[in-house]
Amino acid sequence: MEYIKTDKYFAQVAGSVEAYAKAELESMGAKVLQEVPRGIRFGCDKATLYRIVYCSRILQRVLAPLASFQCHSEKYLFSQASKILDWTALFSPDESFSIDCNVSNSHISHSLYAGQLLKDAICDSFRNKYGRRPDFKTQGADINFNLHIRDNWATIALDLTGISMHKRGYRVGANLAPLQETLAAAMVVMSGWKGDRPLLDPMCGSGTILAEALMRYCNIPSGYLRKDTGMPYLPDYDSELYAAIRKQENSRIIPLPKGLISGSDISVGSITYAEENLANLPGGENVELMVTPFQLLSKQSGRCIITNPPYGVRIGNDETTKTLYHDLGDFLKQKCPDSESYILCGSKELVPELHLRAYWKKSLKNGDLDTKLAKVTVR
Repeated sequence: MEYIKTDKYFAQVAGSVEAYAKAELESMGAKVLQEVPRGIRFGCDKATLYRIVYCSRILQRVLAPLASFQCHSEKYLFSQASKILDWTALFSPDESFSIDCNVSNSHISHSLYAGQLLKDAICDSFRNKYGRRPDFKTQGADINFNLHIRDNWATIALDLTGISMHKRGYRVGANLAPLQETLAAAMVVMSGWKGDRPLLDPMCGSGTILAEALMRYCNIPSGYLRKDTGMPYLPDYDSELYAAIRKQENSRIIPLPKGLISGSDISVGSITYAEENLANLPGGENVELMVTPFQLLSKQSGRCIITNPPYGVRIGNDETTKTLYHDLGDFLKQKCPDSESYILCGSKELVPELHLRAYWKKSLKNGDLDTKLAKVTVR
């Protein structure tokens, strides 16, 4: 297996947070080898890898390369995938598998077709040995592979979590278009908040920002509730070491003081979701939640305010959105003295609608949307 020989892995990240993902990897002891759009190639030992998979807040996926080769034709992809790996040694015919595939700037130009070729190679290997093939699933498979072809260079890798790492496991309910957990975690990191002042989300929705702030302050690993499936399929998987890493990281969890994190929302349903989601995390009962429009909140001085106001289809027409942003800016100016605010604006055009000077603006991808995180300081 390639990763066993090299101790090198690949992390997928959301666009625009690569620098923060790099810093997170380095803080855990990994050596960053290469940065590419939406990805980081890194090296580390086994214990560090396990810690990254269990604790990373910003990474989307971690892939362990199984094999890589020059690939100039469909026929060669199939033949190499058939002989370069013993698929039957990785999983059994009673288990299901899936393939995530992307191709760029290569002779093979269709990702679905490339994935089909790899699928056929895997199934043929099982038929030759067992006379039957494992099930292929697009979702909920036991083992998940990644095929990446760029500039006619193919890499086949094992997904070490099996699901996107943004799926923490605490979210049981959410409104329309909830903020992805990894993006919320990145916003908390970008704010620099570490519990030195109370944190408020005045439009908290189902509580994603609050939950990520809670997990960061309390040292709750991102994989604390997540149901990972990929790691045990590593040929050199060390279950005792992984259990020891989990135990060590869980021992670092600390309580959340009451009043340190709070949120409000105009929607009763949203607050109900937030309560249910936070209840799944240690300390979640100490997050203060209120059903109230932010305009009616009392004075909130000395706060770190992080929020994702609704915009576009989530709120209505452009004038309604502009009015909301103007009201938010007025709330920050009038009721939040000596506070720093981090507002995820739906577009760069909405930043001026706050009617406050932005100390900085940083681009962030929220799904397919190009958004701006604006830092506003009110003295």
